[in-house]
Amino acid sequence: MKRSLICRCVAIVGVAVSLLIASGSLSLAQRNPNSVNKNVPLREIVRLPGKLLAEAKNTNAGGNPKLNGYRVEEVALPRTVTVEVRGQQVAVNRAWRVTVTGGPFPVRAMPAVIWIDDQIVGYGIENENLSQITAVTFDGSLITDGSVVSLSYGEDKQGRVRLSERLQLKRGGQNQ
Repeated sequence: MKRSLICRCVAIVGVAVSLLIASGSLSLAQRNPNSVNKNVPLREIVRLPGKLLAEAKNTNAGGNPKLNGYRVEEVALPRTVTVEVRGQQVAVNRAWRVTVTGGPFPVRAMPAVIWIDDQIVGYGIENENLSQITAVTFDGSLITDGSVVSLSYGEDKQGRVRLSERLQLKRGGQNQ
């Protein structure tokens, strides 16, 4: 009798912990307005070759964390996928990769978030030596000439560190 009760308690705790972990992962994915569809892993997009749209470097980097540049690339996806952009499901065949450079960037409990102006591009992925953080978006309307690229930990608008160089697209203009 006691053994049966203990087994039931352990099973209930196991199910409860699994549900908590699953709901935490789900809510994190839902908070990212440009979250990547399961069909195209973010790690795959980060490694795909891209077309350079804009790049800036600043040797007099300031702020904490230290930011000394950015790179914006357009990435052709290996297949068309359906993703959510601004609340609507759309079929896309390209993505935009925004990378900030500097660091070394600390790994924190709150995710690194890359912004363009007041819009979140996405949650960042640090490279191996913590000198770059990259985010991916499917919303090309975020990539506009003269915009400000910034980084925060968590979605804290007030705590963002801004790059002094504004976005300057090669061949001018705006992406659609």
